[in-house]
Amino acid sequence: MKNRSINMLIVGFIVLAMMAVGLFVFIEYAHDVFPENITVSAEGKTTTTLPIRDLHLIPAETKEYSVNLVCEASGDYNVILEFNEEKDGGMKGFVNVTVSCDGESIFEGSLVELFEKGKTLEFIRTIEADDPTVITFSYSMPREIGNEAQGTFADFNVLLTIDKV
Repeated sequence: MKNRSINMLIVGFIVLAMMAVGLFVFIEYAHDVFPENITVSAEGKTTTTLPIRDLHLIPAETKEYSVNLVCEASGDYNVILEFNEEKDGGMKGFVNVTVSCDGESIFEGSLVELFEKGKTLEFIRTIEADDPTVITFSYSMPREIGNEAQGTFADFNVLLTIDKV
């Protein structure tokens, strides 16, 4: 009887420990949410970090993230995107990236290219006050990739800087 009570107590502590670890992970990554809307400042620079955490892809899979740029003052804006790798999970060599703005292709290439030192994507876009501009990031893994990509992931940030021209 005593043995059973001790076993139940141990199992209870293990369950509580697992819940505590889960809560810690949730709180740690809660601030790493990809924003849907970014309000662009009419004066000065607007800088936002777009986190991509634990990106997992399988062959022939595509994941898309979109962000809406909204502003109060219409005009031409210089948009700069910098891709900064946080943790090398082995996936970057297998991922193709397409960045588009309002359906117009800005970049098509590999994730490795975007992580190269000094590699930034820069373009000028007219942003209307009443119509958001949509930047779409598409990450895909070609169908031909085999088991070499199994268990890989990517953790990185996209630093988005917008400045009125």
